[in-house]
Amino acid sequence: MNYKPSVKELDPHKGFLAEADAFIVAAGFEDRSKHILVEGKFAPGCFCILIKFKNDIAINKPTGQSYELLARKKFGPNYRSIDLEYNEAEQFQIGLKERLLSLPKSVSKIAIDVSGLPTYAVFAVLNAVREVRPYDTHFVLYTSAISYLPSELEYQTLVENSGSEIDYLPKAMALEMDENLNFEPFRGYRTGGGNSCLALFAGYEAHRSTGVIEEINPTMLLLIYGEPPGPEKAWRLDMAQRLHRKFETTRRCAIETVSTLEVEESLDLLENYYEYLIDDYDLTISPVCSKMQSLAAFLFWERYPEVQITFPLPIGYDPERRPTGISTAYYTRLPPRLSFAKA
Repeated sequence: MNYKPSVKELDPHKGFLAEADAFIVAAGFEDRSKHILVEGKFAPGCFCILIKFKNDIAINKPTGQSYELLARKKFGPNYRSIDLEYNEAEQFQIGLKERLLSLPKSVSKIAIDVSGLPTYAVFAVLNAVREVRPYDTHFVLYTSAISYLPSELEYQTLVENSGSEIDYLPKAMALEMDENLNFEPFRGYRTGGGNSCLALFAGYEAHRSTGVIEEINPTMLLLIYGEPPGPEKAWRLDMAQRLHRKFETTRRCAIETVSTLEVEESLDLLENYYEYLIDDYDLTISPVCSKMQSLAAFLFWERYPEVQITFPLPIGYDPERRPTGISTAYYTRLPPRLSFAKA
């Protein structure tokens, strides 16, 4: 079975979501995070697990309460919840597995909305679901925003002031770098041979890229840029490239561009480099990127678990810098985990 799923547009008002036996959603403070919870038509008897963020960001508590009211109204006695505390990824993963195991065995198809999840939590949720229900097909849901930050105006100003390289870091939703998070089962296998390659899915938060490059200090750096859908967003690719150009000359470096949306493109690229590198390099992937690229990195790890995944974490987030509006919703079907077999 092909492990490279295609991404399709989702109309939450139509019957597709009725296939799901359970729905996992995070109480994110972005507009898009609530879209499928509000608009989705789920089958009677569907379960819901709400992920609530427990940290020092003031807006998270009332946001979680508003999600809880919606979820209780929609799913009634089938509502469940779990807290996600900062830097408690392994404990969160254990707790989520417990909640999944407490559901009836008839709950097989699980829909996971990643719109409001940080990348490390996307990995934790996907792994928990696919460990508890390894024989079943699951769905990943994602809603894009209308406006992202930095804005095009900010980009133009930065280019005018900086030229080919952007030295001044634009304000981002993610605050300054805190630490690189590694947690089981994503630590991979290290040979200790000395040669390492970091595959960095490079976005717009160069301070986090700096943090992971400095800590890993790879022999080879693979910079993977994301190309957003539509020519009107081409400036975002250019901005990411300008933000990371300074890294291209610090060591042996390869540069690639893939779609931010099409999972298969990222998987094909990672597989090509894996075949070339794996005999001589320890491979680490750091996804500071789009949700669908993060999904690709997870599926690649699932097939090649010797690869390490590392997550550069900020000290927190600024809700005032969040993406706004609701654009297009997407979904992809994941084949059962146990059907994945290396050729």
